[in-house]
Amino acid sequence: MANKTQKTNTQQRDKIVTAYIDYVLTEGKDPASIYAFAKQLKLSEPEFYSHFVQFKDIDLHIWTEAIDSTIETLKNSEEFENYSSREKILGLFYTLIVALNQNRSYFIYSIEHRKPLFKNNDGIKSKITEFAKEVIQEGLSGNEIEDRKFISDRYHEAVWMNTLFILNFWMEDDSKEFAKTDAAIEKSVNLIMELMGKSALDSILDLGKFLVQNKSKSVFKM
Repeated sequence: MANKTQKTNTQQRDKIVTAYIDYVLTEGKDPASIYAFAKQLKLSEPEFYSHFVQFKDIDLHIWTEAIDSTIETLKNSEEFENYSSREKILGLFYTLIVALNQNRSYFIYSIEHRKPLFKNNDGIKSKITEFAKEVIQEGLSGNEIEDRKFISDRYHEAVWMNTLFILNFWMEDDSKEFAKTDAAIEKSVNLIMELMGKSALDSILDLGKFLVQNKSKSVFKM
């Protein structure tokens, strides 16, 4: 009985989501009210509210499902455990864009009309940064990523900012099969991973620290 009720609830929720996507893409705006939308679906308001409190909750649900599916797909791949930190972050963005392309018109609408969803620390951002934190911690442990005082704890923010950059680029990409977005992903991830890794600046600072510790005063004398 419990399984049957759960199945009915899932079907009802999916019905709401599908109808909502169709409505906003057809009308270019939210339904007039929850009452009107529920009535159109032959649902009572309490039935609607048992799944979502407001329309933006539907958007959040769709995005989190897409991100959860992306991360699950990535982690379930045979190669994932052997990926470097760079490859895992690349994999996240490549796989996410593939998922978003399945319903590109809706996700573009959502980005344009639900900007607060991308500014809050919960929901979409937390899904991305939680994954990033896992990968970054592995990279720190494996010395692929440089541990920097006061900065390392904020590395995941760079991944989130890169997410916003990629989404904006993808929205405007008119290349065949969105090939330019793939290139943007590769180049931007390479940059942030190089910044997180040991850079020339770190080498200069290490050398300076070494020279100070060893009281060297004639570095450039022959």
